[in-house]
Amino acid sequence: MASDSPDAGHQTREQEIERLAQELGRLIQSAEPEKREDLKELAYTLIREEIFDQDVKGARERTTASGPFNPLATGILIVVLGAGFFFIFPVVGLALAFFGFIFIITGAVITWFKR
Repeated sequence: MASDSPDAGHQTREQEIERLAQELGRLIQSAEPEKREDLKELAYTLIREEIFDQDVKGARERTTASGPFNPLATGILIVVLGAGFFFIFPVVGLALAFFGFIFIITGAVITWFKR
């Protein structure tokens, strides 16, 4: 019954890791004294690449997966910017406001059909 518990699996993993670390230490200690430092560095690098770089890569994959783009909020921002620019550069302000309204309409259509 004790082997069915999650804690037993955790202890088995810890024991396996300890055994592998001891074996790695014995291999490094049995090497020539001038090669030991290089072997330690190699072991550290391999472990770091195997564990930590995969964790970073997995986290990066989870954060970069984003949903589809909805231009509604961007359109509102562009309309506000266009209204501000209208007083300084009327042609640029009107163009920005026009494209902002297109974005807002597109975003509203996307939101409407999503439901």
